[in-house]
Amino acid sequence: MAHHKEIFEGRTIEIKDGVNLSINGKEIDCHHDRVKNKFYSKYLPYTQYDSLLELAREIAKHAAEFSHAKD
Repeated sequence: MAHHKEIFEGRTIEIKDGVNLSINGKEIDCHHDRVKNKFYSKYLPYTQYDSLLELAREIAKHAAEFSHAKD
């Protein structure tokens, strides 16, 4: 996935170059565990996801910082 942009639950998710994630224009620090092939971020500690897009959607849905975006 070189570039992906979508609106998810009222939030704009953008992935550039397959590794750079932003939600509503805010850069999200995320990491890829190459051994487990999982993505994770400080926004959702103790959870790992199979794809960067899946991680982005979960952050957009559950992280307190973005909870006001639906209003």
